[in-house]
Amino acid sequence: MLTITSILALFTLLALSTGVFFVAKRLNLPYTVLLVLVGLLLVPIVKLPYLESVFGFLGDITLTPELLFYIFLPILIFESGFNMNIRKMLDSAWAISLLAVVGLLLSTLLIAFGLWAILPLVGFEIPFIIALLFGAIISSTDPVAVLALFKEYGAPRRLTMIFEGESLFNDGTAVALFMVILAVAINGFDGAATIFDGVTMFIGMVVFGILLGLVMAVIFSRAVRFTRSNEFATVTLLIISAHFVFILGELINEHGFFGPITSLFLGNYARHTLSPKTDQYLSKFIEHIAFIANSLVFILAGLLFASSNVDIRQLWLPILLTVLLVAAVRVVAVYAVTSPLNSLKIEEKIPPSWQLLLSWGSLRGALAIIIVLLIPEDFTVADWVYPYTPREFLLALTIGCILATLFIKAPLIKPIMAKLGLDKPEPLDDAQQADLSIYYLLTERERFRAHKTKGFVNDSAYSELKQLLDQKIIAARAQRDTITDEHHDKLFDQSLHLMAIHVEKFTLRQLYVNGEISERVFRRIFGKLNVQTEKIEYARHDEIDPAVYMDRKDIFDHLVNFMQTVFERKKKQSSVEERLQYYRAQMIIARKAVKAIKAMQTAYSEPVFYDKAYTRTITRYENYREQNANRVDELLEKHRDELMPYLSYLAKKSIAASGNRAVAYLHDQGITDEEVEEAIHHKWSHISS
Repeated sequence: MLTITSILALFTLLALSTGVFFVAKRLNLPYTVLLVLVGLLLVPIVKLPYLESVFGFLGDITLTPELLFYIFLPILIFESGFNMNIRKMLDSAWAISLLAVVGLLLSTLLIAFGLWAILPLVGFEIPFIIALLFGAIISSTDPVAVLALFKEYGAPRRLTMIFEGESLFNDGTAVALFMVILAVAINGFDGAATIFDGVTMFIGMVVFGILLGLVMAVIFSRAVRFTRSNEFATVTLLIISAHFVFILGELINEHGFFGPITSLFLGNYARHTLSPKTDQYLSKFIEHIAFIANSLVFILAGLLFASSNVDIRQLWLPILLTVLLVAAVRVVAVYAVTSPLNSLKIEEKIPPSWQLLLSWGSLRGALAIIIVLLIPEDFTVADWVYPYTPREFLLALTIGCILATLFIKAPLIKPIMAKLGLDKPEPLDDAQQADLSIYYLLTERERFRAHKTKGFVNDSAYSELKQLLDQKIIAARAQRDTITDEHHDKLFDQSLHLMAIHVEKFTLRQLYVNGEISERVFRRIFGKLNVQTEKIEYARHDEIDPAVYMDRKDIFDHLVNFMQTVFERKKKQSSVEERLQYYRAQMIIARKAVKAIKAMQTAYSEPVFYDKAYTRTITRYENYREQNANRVDELLEKHRDELMPYLSYLAKKSIAASGNRAVAYLHDQGITDEEVEEAIHHKWSHISS
């Protein structure tokens, strides 16, 4: 129940979390670890004399399963799935799916049998069903704490993707498995019938979750199509989708888990149709709200641990043995899955250093807390003789494992990555940053010269700072030469081509939002650019085929195309008009890419990019532009009468685009605000509509 003091406690903890974030950055410590530590210390601190009367209200907000399951977790899962690249995930589909399902099931069984066998040796005999419940509670990895550390320390992209995919999907597996085991614990075991019912229930949860997730994703995707130009409506719809799917799944199928599929679909299909402005706003908003949820989850977790009624002193030995067992089982589960995969060679090999980090980096967090709190407070089993309930016992073991992973494993991830050589950036990232750093420094030096000319800087300061900038530019170029020596000069071809593709994607989305191309044409060209991006990132630059726009990895596009074929009976657009859109759009985005790269290269007295890489990239795009311009001319020559209505439509859209650019310029100069811009659009945009 919300009270004025619980609301005050919520915002106080949020303010405290913000302060902890800055402290963690300054001390170079994992943010989530420091949050839990602060939560642990808050309880005894606020109970000190003179403080309890002032800060006692902090105890009015507690970490309940409802708060976690329906408010915080949907946001965290949605943010992870929404930002995950499904194409890259499919490259490691076997590793991700086997770790998330087989690895979790194996971990659950091994932990259960291990606890059942080991704890009696120290005087704690527990029923096997309790050990099995704990195995399901603690076997899933935390998708928040791990990824924050991996991204901060620069883990390889594919390794990060494997961990991210496993963490995203084993959440659903863990919840479904736990609910099956809890049902058995409450209702009793009845031999083969119970096993059959449990397996059926587990499969039903997973399959139904996927189907419902896809259906809801399609519904929200179509809704976003109508709101894509308004960032407020779009963000609202997407945040609603994160919670709506969870709650609807709970109503239809108790404790179903459907968020990942919906967020993956929206992030990899619907998101691409948003305007660049809306997508930028959306990314920042989702990142911000995930930061808030993440902060509150971990600081409230610390409060929960510190205020637990279980006497940890009585259970320190079982907790210690459990922590060691869980760590050992994770190693077994990872190698049991990845070693056969490497032997079968059905996917790119997972190196030994990756296997070690996958084993060590198995942090536990929010989901384990949620699951253990789902156990009813009055839950008990036969032959339970201890003064604390099974729920309190499982909570104590869970707390111990979470604290061990956060305070022992998490701080050691960085030195382990350094020891294994896994903290080095990708060569392509190094190359791109080297080029952009030179452009940044040249721009800084040129603006500094302009300030000197205008009299803003005196001679002595100018001489000193210019010398410093010159030294930085020389150092940046030397660093780029070192990258070339270590790898090859084609790396900078790939880097520059990747920059050009970013320009193409940005321009293409503007064309779509402006109504100059249909969604079908947009998706075809966008798919082509995605395939080319992947070829470049995987160092297969020479394999790029400009005609390829879709492959087996575009599963959502294939799914939507199939559904449209089966269910929709729409009049098809003129093939000639669609071809004109297709070639014209490619001509425009190629021209924009050339313009952007040339502007960077020729902006200052010395070039930014390597001459060979620059020449090859410009030549490639000039050829793209010319080829598509010729095809546009051919179409106009053969079908001018048929295309006249569309050409008139394009003229109006061109006027609208010019008006939008004018308003954007006024906004960037601080001349207008959103209210004035809305008034201008409302009064005059009908002329070009």
